[in-house]
Amino acid sequence: MVDANYWEHWTRRRLTRRRLLSGALGTGAGLAAISLVGCQGGDEGTPTTPGASPLPTGTPGVRRPYLEPATSRGGIIRYYGYDPMPLDTLDPHQTQFGPLYNTHSAVFSKVLKYNDIANCVLDTDLAETIPETADKLTYVIKIRPNVRFHDSDKIRQEFSGTAGRQLTAEDVRYSIERQTNKESPRSGLYYRGSQWETVDSIEMPDGPQGLTLKISTKRPTAPLIHFLADTNAFIIPKELVDDNDQMNAAEKMVGSGPFMLDKLVPLQMVRCLRNPDWFAKDDLADQGLPDRPIIDGYEALWSPEDDTVIEAAFKSKQVDSTAYVDPTNVDRVAAETRCGIGEAVISGWVTTRFLLADSQYATTPFKDIRLRRALNIAIDRNRMGQSMYKGYFVFGSPVGQAIKPWCLPMDELVKKPGYRFERGEREQDLTDARQMWEAAGGLDIEPVKAIYTAIPAWVKNYWPQVEREVNEVLGLELKSHMDPTGYTEIVQCLFEKRAECLFGMAYDNGWIDLDDWLYPYFHSTGSKNSFNLSDPELDRLLDAQRAEFDLEKRRQLGFDIQRFLMDKVVARLDWVSQINRTTNWPYGKNGRTMVWYGNMFHLASQWLDATHADFRGRPS
Repeated sequence: MVDANYWEHWTRRRLTRRRLLSGALGTGAGLAAISLVGCQGGDEGTPTTPGASPLPTGTPGVRRPYLEPATSRGGIIRYYGYDPMPLDTLDPHQTQFGPLYNTHSAVFSKVLKYNDIANCVLDTDLAETIPETADKLTYVIKIRPNVRFHDSDKIRQEFSGTAGRQLTAEDVRYSIERQTNKESPRSGLYYRGSQWETVDSIEMPDGPQGLTLKISTKRPTAPLIHFLADTNAFIIPKELVDDNDQMNAAEKMVGSGPFMLDKLVPLQMVRCLRNPDWFAKDDLADQGLPDRPIIDGYEALWSPEDDTVIEAAFKSKQVDSTAYVDPTNVDRVAAETRCGIGEAVISGWVTTRFLLADSQYATTPFKDIRLRRALNIAIDRNRMGQSMYKGYFVFGSPVGQAIKPWCLPMDELVKKPGYRFERGEREQDLTDARQMWEAAGGLDIEPVKAIYTAIPAWVKNYWPQVEREVNEVLGLELKSHMDPTGYTEIVQCLFEKRAECLFGMAYDNGWIDLDDWLYPYFHSTGSKNSFNLSDPELDRLLDAQRAEFDLEKRRQLGFDIQRFLMDKVVARLDWVSQINRTTNWPYGKNGRTMVWYGNMFHLASQWLDATHADFRGRPS
């Protein structure tokens, strides 16, 4: 965990390389300010047993955190977040919107899950064990025998055939193959389809109603195990998908996870309640946590983005844990309430994308890499982080700094133009940027259409500074438009490669495995390749990392790909990631900080200590 005084000094004094490296490399991965889940801080990146070491993606093995035995049960955990914001679709396989991943991860299960995303530590979920492969092509999965879909009076009335039904091998097969069905009218919305394209066949030796699957891949695919645990790898009941291949309704959010969706009011709240028949309820009974979830449920309340309101709600215990718009408020509130502080890096990040080649909708002025390099330098990352997050940030990179096994070392990043921040370095970089811009004909570029997000407020508040910097440094004029919905317009124009998105700024979701961060975006066939990017050498490298099972060799391939992207492609500009800070009431036990959305199943182990002195006065 980073020393709080370090970051305070960072905001007050000149940033130095030594100070940046000592802070960034010592920071644990943590809770997104817009996906608050815990009441007690915690750190995914901190070893939880003496001598524990990270088990990177694909390594069979489980490292579970220490959990405090429960001495009281019940209660509703409450927090502020953006969970009640279903912008696109509720369908767990078709949405791209991060806050929805929280609700999905509480309601639905996956074959595998992550105990520790920052260090890529896998655990079982529906599967009895983490599958291994001897030939790099075949995986046998045994599903637990006691898994049933949610059962309640409401679900029985709506879907009597699903309520309490046993989850089978057919549900797993369908949930995978659905995302590769090119005949589906919704096929364009399966953004994780490129993961499952490698699957050659899924056999069910015991029949569709059995519990065994044999997955064979077309080629060696190192992250296949990860795909089974990835953020959106949810297993759904086939019968709740309509004839148009949609599952876009709150009442259809019926899974086998630890919580059942009770209420979703857009822009107000999401409430999920305890699933009393959860298949994993007694998995941690030997740790003093029998019959999970321990709590009755949780409520995610729409974030007011007003620190006066947030502080009042926290002090009156209307919310049990919260982040703030201004992270420096954390220290004062903590001192006044004597509560705990959580502090950690998130994997979501502020980013910009370019259109590298013309599309049917737009002609891009950014074909020359010198123009893209110049813009990468002109916008000051250090100033952005200081302004948006009051200095609580790390620089963005092709793989986020929160994901320890795969990210480029920070001491390498800060030697690159656009990342260098010492005064002399910065002045030289700006001089070079102007020269590149002029040599590439940048002064002749007409005003460029640009779009930026309204959510979170940090981006829209900082956007005028972006306009000033590119104009003052390079002479580029931006004709800007704010997406008031947050991301609906941005996503649409990016994937249609329209002129409205020739330049802009938005938050992107944080990912887990190396493949998540790179393949969908930068492979010529990638589902998130909004750049019109097609580079044979890059495709070769991206295919190679997928086929490499040796972890160290794959890590080096990942570094090579990231360097190639930063030095020879410059399609996406990765700006900054927040170091999130929260205040947490100490009556919340077993709280955990998360790298990003999609890990609400951890709430099953949390509990509220009703005997704690601070619990007095908390609304029921």
